[in-house]
Amino acid sequence: MPEILPFKGLLYNQTKVNIDDVVAPPYDVISHEQQQKLYERNLYNVVRLILGREEDRYASAAQHFQEWMQQSILARDPKPALYIVCQTFTATNGQSVTRKGFIALCRLEEFDKKIVLPHEKTLAKPREDRLKLFKATGANFSQIFSLYSDSEQQIDRIVNGFSKTQPVVDVIFEDVQNQMWKLQDAQAIKHIQNFFHTKQVLIADGHHRYETALAYRDLMRSQNSKHTGKELYNYVMMFFTNIDDDSLVIYPTHRIVHSLNNFDSKQFLQDIQQHFLLREIKDEEVLMQALSSSPVRSFGLAVDGEQSHFLLTLKPTSVLQKIIKDPIPVEVKELDVSLLHSVILRDILHISPEAQEQKLNIDYVRLAKDAFQAVRSKKAQMAFLMNATKIEEIRSVAKAGYTMPQKSTYFYPKLLSGLVLNVLSE
Repeated sequence: MPEILPFKGLLYNQTKVNIDDVVAPPYDVISHEQQQKLYERNLYNVVRLILGREEDRYASAAQHFQEWMQQSILARDPKPALYIVCQTFTATNGQSVTRKGFIALCRLEEFDKKIVLPHEKTLAKPREDRLKLFKATGANFSQIFSLYSDSEQQIDRIVNGFSKTQPVVDVIFEDVQNQMWKLQDAQAIKHIQNFFHTKQVLIADGHHRYETALAYRDLMRSQNSKHTGKELYNYVMMFFTNIDDDSLVIYPTHRIVHSLNNFDSKQFLQDIQQHFLLREIKDEEVLMQALSSSPVRSFGLAVDGEQSHFLLTLKPTSVLQKIIKDPIPVEVKELDVSLLHSVILRDILHISPEAQEQKLNIDYVRLAKDAFQAVRSKKAQMAFLMNATKIEEIRSVAKAGYTMPQKSTYFYPKLLSGLVLNVLSE
């Protein structure tokens, strides 16, 4: 069972700063241009903690963090709480959607215990980066984004009760309204803790930070001769939202391919027809509509130098279990991203798994228009447009104990950094 704890959160002092000016997206989606804008927006923007631009970003983050606490820019709550968060946004169909959840501490558990489940692979470099930040600051500046199952919406009923009261934080960032309340009622907190006794937690976003938190816990434990298991470094700050709620939105992440030596588009289009039917579609919007409505495994394709785009549809004679030669379980083979990365990127384009992980010839974009523009501007040789991974697929892979390729999912909206922080010591 996941062990959930309230905690004394560290919040921005809104008598000293405007909350609109100090929040930021998660570090791993901040571009260089956005980093610069966030730096210019406010001296106390959380970007200086999560993604500094100084030569030694870790020492700089530690210095800023200590100074902001001393200056009461950041103030720690005197009483433990769970922090209710609602994010309201307009979905692609024009409907207003509110995703609800809460932030708490969750005891760190190894994945093989099947209490906290991952769904994506991680890379060594981001883990090393986040561990250096942990060591320098001894704090969580952003939440792990996790999912739990609550088909009867027991926890949602508690969360919904706060929406009619005044939030402690209310900020609009990139067209998403983020509201936060403090839950300090002991009975309600106990109810939530008991609810999780029979549950598992699935990490949606923040795999690198979770694995880093495990490594930091082990480091602190090795240095503490009086370790009890109750220290705050045994926990990580986590956002929990209901996987069974209609407000859970997953967008696709599209792939752009670049810098391939001796790339021959005509030969590629010929080679790919071994496993895919090609349908020419000139209009980008029509292509995306055809992709989203396709009943079989399909990709959109834009190729530099071609007048038309293409809808790639897997041939009925191409059986996934045979054409994906990797020794991976059926739950993973049945993913669109596995088909793309194994059969097209590796077997046809000869981009090795190592090159894919290091992003030597591949990059990722969330918006289809950016993928098309990359090809038009010749920054990319081709772009593969994707359908979103289904939540049922994510759950199936995770519960079977497997992980997906990187960037298989994009949960929207991202959680803001700066709503509440967590110090890993009393």
